[in-house]
Amino acid sequence: MVLMAIMVIFSAMLFWNAAQARSDAAGHPVREKLAESACITEDVWIDDSLDWLGNDTSVRKAMKYFQEKTGIQPYLFITDNLDGKGGEITDKEAETYLADLYDSLYSDEGHMIFTFMEYAPSQYVTYLYTGTAADSVMDADARNLFLDCADRYYADSSLSDAEFFEKVFVKAADQIMEDTAGHARAAVLYAVCGAAVLLVMAAGLILFKIQEKKAAEAETLKKILDTPVGLSPEEEELKNKYSE
Repeated sequence: MVLMAIMVIFSAMLFWNAAQARSDAAGHPVREKLAESACITEDVWIDDSLDWLGNDTSVRKAMKYFQEKTGIQPYLFITDNLDGKGGEITDKEAETYLADLYDSLYSDEGHMIFTFMEYAPSQYVTYLYTGTAADSVMDADARNLFLDCADRYYADSSLSDAEFFEKVFVKAADQIMEDTAGHARAAVLYAVCGAAVLLVMAAGLILFKIQEKKAAEAETLKKILDTPVGLSPEEEELKNKYSE
């Protein structure tokens, strides 16, 4: 009974994990890396108007990692204002400004501008502006993943400014291009293999029970055959009567 209970629990866990993985995959689209022809790499990466980074080599490396994963060359714009406006700027105004900046930097639609504007100490706003080709990768969910990374790591006071931006680009790239569909397939395969193991275990348990029952029946029969057959009291009385 204990073994059966373990099998039932194990089976339930396998299929729950498979179902969860499939559900996650359904809510997370599989993204294809942008074609190289859609994004011509330019030797412009960072505009650090606040001088936060100093040596920006490590940040560039993280940005190149983002491009390798997504196919999109990013541009990092660190500032305290857009066209002279800080926290009061509207999304529409920011979009117009960044559209003009994009057109001044690139001749194709495969790039992305990440703007980090800290308009007051610990007060900031972030923007992503992408070309239309880059939108095939940077959909609404991908944008949220990227900006969530920025919020999460900005709150980590142990990181330097350079380490903060490194984390954002690397972690965002990994999350955006994560193969959840592959994980789901692996989970389903794992569940199928687990089910096969359970079937073998169940068959083995049934066979064991059959053999156990046969052994018990054989033991009972042996005891019956080995037990001496004595006379009943009536037969014993008749025997004694005629023996006299």
